[in-house]
Amino acid sequence: MERTQTATAGAYSNPAKTGAASEDGQLSVREVSRLFSLPESRLRYWAQTGFIRPSGRAGGRNLYSFRDLIGIKVAKELLEAGLSLQRVRKNLDVLRLKLPEVDEPLSRLRIRSEHERVLVEDNQRTFDAATGQCILDFSVEGLREEIAQVLALPGTRAAREQALGVDERSAYELFRHACAREQEWDGQDPEHPAVLEAKDAYERALDLDPGLAAAYTNLGSLLAATGDIDGARDMFDEALRCDEDQPEAQSNLAALALKTGDHETAIAGYRQVLRTAPDYAEAHYGIARALLGVGGKGQALAHLERFCDAVERTPAEARDATLEERRAHARAVIRALRDELGVG
Repeated sequence: MERTQTATAGAYSNPAKTGAASEDGQLSVREVSRLFSLPESRLRYWAQTGFIRPSGRAGGRNLYSFRDLIGIKVAKELLEAGLSLQRVRKNLDVLRLKLPEVDEPLSRLRIRSEHERVLVEDNQRTFDAATGQCILDFSVEGLREEIAQVLALPGTRAAREQALGVDERSAYELFRHACAREQEWDGQDPEHPAVLEAKDAYERALDLDPGLAAAYTNLGSLLAATGDIDGARDMFDEALRCDEDQPEAQSNLAALALKTGDHETAIAGYRQVLRTAPDYAEAHYGIARALLGVGGKGQALAHLERFCDAVERTPAEARDATLEERRAHARAVIRALRDELGVG
């Protein structure tokens, strides 16, 4: 998988000092993803479409309040129970109106379903959040306890700050640190400390700067290398949402398609890369492999030759062992294809 090694330092801001989330505290996208086992890409999609947006902001980051978390839990459970998105949205709209009117602390509420009504109960009254057709019954106090457990996990912002003090590195500095730690991994143990620290640093960089496409790409490559293909695909999609012309993310999506045997999708993906980056070596190598999978030997030969030319133009100090191995393999395939096709 292709990674990016540079980004513009001027685009990043320093983190603000933030503490652990309380009833009116704030959680990052990463922490909410862990809390509810939801992909970050889904949370960001919900925010972009106005379904559930984080209502807080600090240090340049969007953060979720405790009321936001109640909405996410309600939405997740209603959607899993089969309600349509439209009906869930109606429930959430009423919840947003009613929760600010509740005098009791939010942790004392119970949210449940009775027949076709979603109800919110406190010590004084019960009100109808909207209509529904599922069983929904959870204590908001239980949600608060779940939040505390997530924030105590190793690698979360609150745990790091409690153990080490607030990390004041910028998103760019965290990105560079993650790149350096990733270089220390031998590619074998997915639980290697270097891998875990690199993932954590990329995640913190994205908490600070959700538009840092290079961090999404590198994190996706790391997830793919450790076997999390779906997570990798989500990260590459996010990278392209931030920078639609980034060749590394598009090339990596094509590589995932090739890995799963979807040659046509891989070919289309690599061609898209080459339209914006015609000399991108990895795209020529990847599309050649995909073309060979569908019998396109003549086109594959042309792309392998372009790949070797691109490697030849790469400074020797920038070529790693993997690139040299690919060039040697490409040369061998070129010779075989020339003989088979009768090309001099």
